Amino acid sequence: MTPPGRRAILRSVWTGLVLAGGQASRMGRDKALVRLCGRTLLERAVQAVRRAGGAPLIVGARRPAAGVEDVRWEDESDGTGERAGPLPALRHGLTSCGTRVAVALACDLPLVPAALLRFMAAEANGHDAVVPRAAGEMQVLAAAYTVACLPAMTRHLASGSGSVHGFLGAVDCRILEGDELRRFGGEEMFLNVNTPDDLARAGSILAAQGP
Repeated sequence: MTPPGRRAILRSVWTGLVLAGGQASRMGRDKALVRLCGRTLLERAVQAVRRAGGAPLIVGARRPAAGVEDVRWEDESDGTGERAGPLPALRHGLTSCGTRVAVALACDLPLVPAALLRFMAAEANGHDAVVPRAAGEMQVLAAAYTVACLPAMTRHLASGSGSVHGFLGAVDCRILEGDELRRFGGEEMFLNVNTPDDLARAGSILAAQGP
């Protein structure tokens, strides 16, 4: 029998799935390696997970120059380089991570605070998924998922759809929005860095926040 204290400790362990395989056509270069305030976007995401108390797992092709050589990697393409989108990457990471709870963080979302990641990981102990909703959009690539989501993810992919949003109706999904979400920051925390202009805007926001 597992001692009560041991059970409580194990439930608090979670993985931060850093999604690094997105397209970068509008940026003109690999977004994971783009530097923002001196660090690559991939490095910033890994550090956010660590500050939040999670164990980082990068899902995507290995980048030797990303500044995160000490982090575990999983390549959902099995080395072929062919990537089917964020939902297969998310399912692969959730299957591989070894913890019940995994908090996804796309590397091109550099303004998501560690406090929000930590909060979602804790809330996921009572739900299958915890997803923020800002400006009417479900922020599915900065959200918490549990292994209970895997059957719904698999069914959704088998139906021919790759949308991350599409399987949420089949699981117990807790939505964070309104005042509950605003205490972690404004809608700008979900700024997606897709273009050089987005990168400049993110740098300005970070500079205004101070060290």
